[in-house]
Order: sequence, then C-alpha cells, then structure tokens
Amino acid sequence: MSTEPDIVLLAHGSPDPRHARGVETLADHVRTLAPHRPVHTAYLDHHAPSPQEAAVGLGTRAIVVPVLLTPAFHARVDVPAAVGVMASGSGSEVGVAPALGPHRLLLDAAEELLAAEGVLPDPATAVVLYAAGSSDSDAVATVGKTIAAHPRTGWGFWGVAALDGGATLEQVLRIMPDEVERTVAVPFMVAEGILRDRMAQHCGRAGVTMVSGALAQTGAMAQLVLERAGSLPA
Repeated sequence: MSTEPDIVLLAHGSPDPRHARGVETLADHVRTLAPHRPVHTAYLDHHAPSPQEAAVGLGTRAIVVPVLLTPAFHARVDVPAAVGVMASGSGSEVGVAPALGPHRLLLDAAEELLAAEGVLPDPATAVVLYAAGSSDSDAVATVGKTIAAHPRTGWGFWGVAALDGGATLEQVLRIMPDEVERTVAVPFMVAEGILRDRMAQHCGRAGVTMVSGALAQTGAMAQLVLERAGSLPA
C-alpha cells in the first residue's frame, strides 16, 4: 500500500453536467498514471461530492489539487476554505497544492487537443487559447506570460482571448501577424460546458475553427495534477 497522500481533485463545479464528466475523466487519467494512489474528486458548488462529503473517504493524509487554470478568486479564497472543511471533517492531514495554472504543461495539453484534430505545428498557423477569464485580469494575464516563457516550437503566433477579464477574440484577431494564414482556437477550459459553448459561438461568427474537447481529456493535464500533488512533502 502506498504511503503517499491521497489526491483530491477540487473543481469549481457547474450547473452543466459536462463539467463534472470532464473532471471525472481527468481523475481516471490520473488513476491510470498513478494506480498506487487513491484519487478523489470534490466540487465547490453544484456537484457532489462536496468537500465535506469527500472528507469521509480520505486516508490519513491528502493533498488537494485545485482544478483551476489561473490563480484567481476561487484559488485564493474558496479553495482554502474547502481544504479546512476537509481537514476538520476527516481528521486527516490535508495539504493544498497550487492551482494547475499557470504551467507549461497546460500548453502541452493544448497541443494535444490540436494534434487530436490533425492540426500540427506550422509557422503559418496561429493558435488562440480561449479562456473563460475572470474579473481578475492579472490572473488571465498569467496565460499569456506562460506562452511568453515557453514558446511553442514550429507554430506561428500564439495568443490568449477571454470571455471576461482579457482581450476578446476579435481584439486578438486584429493583432495577428501578416504571415498568419490560418487561426485555430483551443478552449482553455477544464471541461466542456456552457462557457465553452459561448466560445464556439464567438469562433463561428469570427470564422475561426475551434478544436473539439477540453483540457481535462489530455495526458498532459493528468501529468500536471501529479506534479502539483508532489509539490508538497510526502
């Protein structure tokens, strides 16, 4: 039996059931990569199990990995509160890892989604990471900073658009370099749902192709969960 802490994927939750299905898919990928570690899911809102319900099944130690792509409000406020609930409800030693983003593996995950649609590196192809965004514009800006720190080999321009708290898709399209012949959008979302549907509508009106799926489907995101889960002392 493993002596490593349990992993708890703590997601935001959504009234759209596709969100929970995506998070559970991610949990399954993590279990495949680390079959020796118990992997649980919990949600801040809308879905079961709640943090209090998830606490019942924890071992003596656990690490909560926030399934959030930017260090915005939920990561700073809601996650610590949920961790406290899990610790008090379980009697376990419960630590918390950083949110998934920012991290270069999220860019790798985006490339996985592109490759799954047959979109391969090409200097004439631009990629727009389309984020749900946040009222915290600094949190949204971390996505662009990650691209700047980890440029993608073989591609043309990579940029970031957001539904809220950042540049719109239309604004990003206006700054495309002249050599760009094709623009493809990747939903910078954990899972499919209502916000991804809105992104698809914006892309359709702008004549931009958006690839299928969401980041939770990728191996890179599962690897990132494990990296975050190992960021605390075992």
